[in-house]
Amino acid sequence: MLVADANDRSREAREHQLSAAGFRVSVARTGFEAIVKASCSVPDLILLDDSLAGMDSTDTVRLLTTCPTTAHIPVVRLLPGRRLPQRAMLRMRRAVV
Repeated sequence: MLVADANDRSREAREHQLSAAGFRVSVARTGFEAIVKASCSVPDLILLDDSLAGMDSTDTVRLLTTCPTTAHIPVVRLLPGRRLPQRAMLRMRRAVV
C-alpha cells in the first residue's frame, strides 16, 4: 500500500495506523514521488491526501489512472490530516487480501 501525504505528521500517523493493522506501507511526500513509487513497486492500493505539494492530487490521480503500469491500482483520495476510520480499514483489508 502506498500513502501519499505532504504533511509529515499525518503521513506518519497513517503509516503507523496501517502498519499496526498488518499492511505493508510505503510513503510518498509529493505527487511526483507517488507516481514514481507506484510505477516501481505497483502497490495494491494508493491512499492519496488532497494536500499534496508540487503536483496537486487531481493531476496525480489523472496520471496514475492513465499510465498502463498503474491504471489498475485503486486510488483513494483522503481529506487532509484525518485518521482512517475502522470501517475503511476493514474494507481495505478485504480489497488487498
